Amino acid sequence: MAKTVFLVDLFGLLLAVAGFNIAFRQDAVRRLWNRRYGTRKRQTLAPLAPDSPVGYALRISGMMLFAFGLVLAAFFTIVHQNL
Repeated sequence: MAKTVFLVDLFGLLLAVAGFNIAFRQDAVRRLWNRRYGTRKRQTLAPLAPDSPVGYALRISGMMLFAFGLVLAAFFTIVHQNL
């Protein structure tokens, strides 16, 4: 396997893992985001309600990132092997 295929597959895997975490582990992602970019007072974020707009946005963006990572890695690998 060529080095470029391996690197693109690794990047696709990282995108898929990040998307999975954003979609399904929203509380952990929000805590990490707050720790990194939070205010100086370190205010804690309230847990998300099951039907909150923020939860829907995180779920949709996470699944889009997850799918993009998988498709990027799969298509690049398939196309590169046929050359």
